Amino acid sequence: MFGDKWKNNKNTKGFTIVEVMVVILVFVTVFLSILSFFSLDIKSSERSRMKLSAIAFCEEAMEAARSFRDNTKWSDSGIGKLTVNINYHPVVGSSGWDMVLGSENINGFIRNVVFYKVSRDGNDNIETSYNPINDDPNTRKVVVTVTWTDRQGETSETLSTYLTNWRE
Repeated sequence: MFGDKWKNNKNTKGFTIVEVMVVILVFVTVFLSILSFFSLDIKSSERSRMKLSAIAFCEEAMEAARSFRDNTKWSDSGIGKLTVNINYHPVVGSSGWDMVLGSENINGFIRNVVFYKVSRDGNDNIETSYNPINDDPNTRKVVVTVTWTDRQGETSETLSTYLTNWRE
């Protein structure tokens, strides 16, 4: 009688150790899966934060370009006098925003503003490609680009609009 009970106890203990090992293996697998999910979530959150910062820098530069247009004379000291197709960046000047040559580095974000000439067709619509014959000296295309580098490489956000010499 004691022999059979002792034998069953021995088999039960061995079976319990195998169950415990399986449970530990399952727990570790689940834990590692959850951990990798949170790691991916953190990376995604960081990328989203960087993208939102870049968009904010684009919007700020676009508002600075509008302010520069509004506070200067288009053909004398304003957008009409700026060289097209080269990088500028906004800086706060004594009487508002100014545009200064070159790109700007803001905590790892590279920001630049480029002004392009614009032409209009016979119906006064902006042409998709610039045609010097139909040049509109009172309109400029403004393109703001913010570039940064993260774990996935170089990324950029771009914002563009048209500004006109509304005083003319």
